[in-house]
Amino acid sequence: MNDFWKRHWTTLVGSLFMVASLITLFKYTSDQGLLTDPIKIGIGLLAGAAFAAAGLSLHRSKRAGARIGGELGTGFGAAIWYTTCSYAGIYAAVWNSMTVLVVMSAITIGISLFAYRFGSRMLMSVGLGGALLAPLVMQPVTDQVFTLFLYLLIVNIAFFTISVMKSWVELRIAAFILTWVMYAVYYIHFLPEGGEWWSMPMRYAIAAFLFYLLAFYTASWREKSGFSGGNIYFSFTNTVLFGIWAAIVLKSSSSMMILLAVIGILYLALAALVYRHGGKNEAAFYMHAAFGGLSLLLGMANLGSGSELRPMFGVYVWTAIASLGMLLGFGLRKDWIKGVSSFIWICTGVYWFVATWDVPRMNWFDVYVPFLNGGAVVWIGLAAFGFVCSRKVRYSFTDTENNALFSNLYALGGHFVVGGLLTVQIMNSFEEYALSFSMHLALSVTWAIYALLLFVWGAYSRQRLFRWIGSIVLVIVSLKAILLDMSNEATISKMFVFVALGAISFGITWVNQRWRDKEESAPTVSASPMPAAALPSSASVHDSE
Repeated sequence: MNDFWKRHWTTLVGSLFMVASLITLFKYTSDQGLLTDPIKIGIGLLAGAAFAAAGLSLHRSKRAGARIGGELGTGFGAAIWYTTCSYAGIYAAVWNSMTVLVVMSAITIGISLFAYRFGSRMLMSVGLGGALLAPLVMQPVTDQVFTLFLYLLIVNIAFFTISVMKSWVELRIAAFILTWVMYAVYYIHFLPEGGEWWSMPMRYAIAAFLFYLLAFYTASWREKSGFSGGNIYFSFTNTVLFGIWAAIVLKSSSSMMILLAVIGILYLALAALVYRHGGKNEAAFYMHAAFGGLSLLLGMANLGSGSELRPMFGVYVWTAIASLGMLLGFGLRKDWIKGVSSFIWICTGVYWFVATWDVPRMNWFDVYVPFLNGGAVVWIGLAAFGFVCSRKVRYSFTDTENNALFSNLYALGGHFVVGGLLTVQIMNSFEEYALSFSMHLALSVTWAIYALLLFVWGAYSRQRLFRWIGSIVLVIVSLKAILLDMSNEATISKMFVFVALGAISFGITWVNQRWRDKEESAPTVSASPMPAAALPSSASVHDSE
């Protein structure tokens, strides 16, 4: 295929110059008012038909060089037809959008079928040149951008399809470059108002971006290139061009941040696609994942900027990033990705413990509902990460005993978060509803119940660590009740609280005794560390590796 263009690239250049001269003639006659629009449109259609007929005649001839001459003639005819459509629908606005759609579709389907059937590469190249040069040269006075959009959509769909099916790379590259050039020319020519997501220039930029993203990845998949090579490079170029134009069109920095986040999520999804269908092309995967991760981080950096809720939004984002990273670590079986995700979770949890006291409550309803509000979701998300990792995460670089330790640390972090959740929600409830009951007493009861839950978790998972943590919490609650709660004025509610604390302590004693009885009745070998496979908790559950 390269030999074809080594022999005929000058032929193509000369043909495009001839097409440009015809387009210029169209524009000149219009500027000078030499002919009426219907006459010029009629001449254009007839001239295109004449060139196409001559080209078809030469194409059927068996003389040397007749085939390429036939392709040139037919290509000239197609270029003249495209020029006529561009003039009638975009420049002079004589045809409405539906007429342009019908005529353009007929022309494009005809030459595409012919080119596919006979392998007429030069025909498609000359026709594409005429189709895209015409709107560039004949810039209209009035805004006919929607008609131009339909025009370009048909051209790009047809030429990209033929390019992929026949592996004619030059068609997709030319269509991509000239379409974005045309976007720039028409934006500068008309200077439309932007600043909003749904403004006209932003809508068309999004349409072009999504079309070429899909088209280039389809081409890469169809050609079985393992998501590497020119298609992927042009797809990245498409993303960069779209980002530049979005920065120009969108006036709000917050809108741009959201756009970067969306692009980041999109490229992370593409990274998963490349990993699944790209064979062993790790370079393409890491390139997509790095680009997506960087875009997502840049986009999320200023999410909620200017709002008092920004810390909450930030924790939402980083918890989601940690979760996605952990899923990615599972899928790729990469311990370092799991480790980075865990570090992000720890830093996010520490930050939220520090910042939560100054962040306004995000009420979902008209009133504050405990455990059903924006702040509660943050706590629940952080806790869920810890508990899920405790049950599922296992590192391949270490042994079973250390994996059990990691499991306990994940669960311990999750339990600390649950403690924070209970504390904050109880405090917010008292502040919101101005309850007459003592908040300090309510916290004592809540923490005591939590100590009981820690003992239950330790008994269930057969992990002594949580018995110790539960004991520490119970000691703290006891000291608080004796030194602080009892120093206040005696009330009947305080009596009920102390009764509740006593009952909870008895419950802990019962759980603890049941636990000890099971340990004592177990076989002698149970005195040694139990194998991870026997544990029903995180230490026992193997992940997918």
